Amino acid sequence: MSYYATYCQDQAADYARRARLASSLEIVAYCRSLELLWLKLAARVQETGGALGHESDPAATWFPLPERPATYPVEYGKRAGELIARCARSLRKRK
Repeated sequence: MSYYATYCQDQAADYARRARLASSLEIVAYCRSLELLWLKLAARVQETGGALGHESDPAATWFPLPERPATYPVEYGKRAGELIARCARSLRKRK
């Protein structure tokens, strides 16, 4: 099992614990939905062998990566910031 699949299962277990400890029904429902989401993701990771970033994924077509790879950690941070800013702008346009 890959590290990420284990991480997803740990997150699901954490949300199951939170649901058991929750005092309101809304929080219980929210935690259960997140638990199921993490379990589905863990199953998908196991099916694909940990490779979730496929070209058919909508995120790959919405935000294509630049042609030249980043060469320094500073460039990685800068590109991550640009991607986050692009996402934020696109969300503002939809509202």
